[in-house]
Amino acid sequence: MVGVGVLQELLKTHRPFDSFYIYDLKVLTQAYEEWKRAFPAVTPYYAVKCNPDPVLVKHLAKLGASFDCATPAEFNLVLELGVDPERIIYANPCKLPQDIRLARKQKIKRTTFDSVCELQKIALEGGMEVLLRIRADDPKARCNLGNKYGAEEEDWPQLVETASRLGLDIVGVSFHVGSMASSAEAFVDALAKARRAVALLKRNHFNPWIIDIGGGFSSTNVFDLGPLPSMINSAITNFGREFKFIAEPGRYFAEHVATLVTPVMGRKGNGITISESLYGAFNCIVFDHASPEFDVLDAKGPLEPMTIFGSTCDGGDVIAKQALLPSSISVGNWIVWPRMGAYTSAATTRFNGIEFDKRLKIYLP
Repeated sequence: MVGVGVLQELLKTHRPFDSFYIYDLKVLTQAYEEWKRAFPAVTPYYAVKCNPDPVLVKHLAKLGASFDCATPAEFNLVLELGVDPERIIYANPCKLPQDIRLARKQKIKRTTFDSVCELQKIALEGGMEVLLRIRADDPKARCNLGNKYGAEEEDWPQLVETASRLGLDIVGVSFHVGSMASSAEAFVDALAKARRAVALLKRNHFNPWIIDIGGGFSSTNVFDLGPLPSMINSAITNFGREFKFIAEPGRYFAEHVATLVTPVMGRKGNGITISESLYGAFNCIVFDHASPEFDVLDAKGPLEPMTIFGSTCDGGDVIAKQALLPSSISVGNWIVWPRMGAYTSAATTRFNGIEFDKRLKIYLP
């Protein structure tokens, strides 16, 4: 988290009147360097959906990252920053035909699929190199994706036959074990499954050379991935040297970069209201099952359990029901929320006309 001294100075120099973010780009550099150390053979394709902040994306591009984009808005953002289309994978297994057309026009070569329907759309729009997305779940992941994406193993033969008949080139296999994955074994099992998919592709005269191990990487302690790197690095040695390994980390890069600072705008009994919301940055509680941590600036007194309400007129806009807060907390105090860079600002709304998506951002070099 950004130090108290730095926060106090920023409050003096910038004089913010509402919630704001602090982006520490040094943390982003550290995360990227640690990724390259932990996974020397796995190229990171940052998942832009996690946080599409242009400064963050540009910094990652300068560091050498590639990009996982799921929509035209995402790949256009990356392209506008001068990134070569070769460094983009259109990692969305279900796309609008016109979006496939636009990706081809923008010279993006590769995309993912997990259905016959998707192969037909891609072929009708002129074709792209494709990766077969297989289903491989970590049942303990915070957010499961297998209920929506990934082809079941019994469906692989039909998909491979369809791609061959349509003249599409399957260049690799991809999977995603789930957001906030907690099991290194899930990645190892998924890689074993990917090897079976590769064998099927080769029997059907394809020459796959990309293995996309997806996302799901996170760390409570900054950048510490535990046994995950050694287990994944060991598992990928089972593939031939002709394979390129990529991943789609989002949270791992973005989570620790941003700190959110929110003002207390009201107190009533044992409840306070802050100028943020479940409809704003704290959508992460609803959609990402997050439990944000916090510190309070300049409030004193014994800690008491209080409710923290969001700023909208929705009675369900409750950020925390039993938060321990200093008894003197009131209007004018600021609450500091670390690790608010991933899946927060990316999914805000404008409910009640509040521009949650236009918060001030302060970038530390």
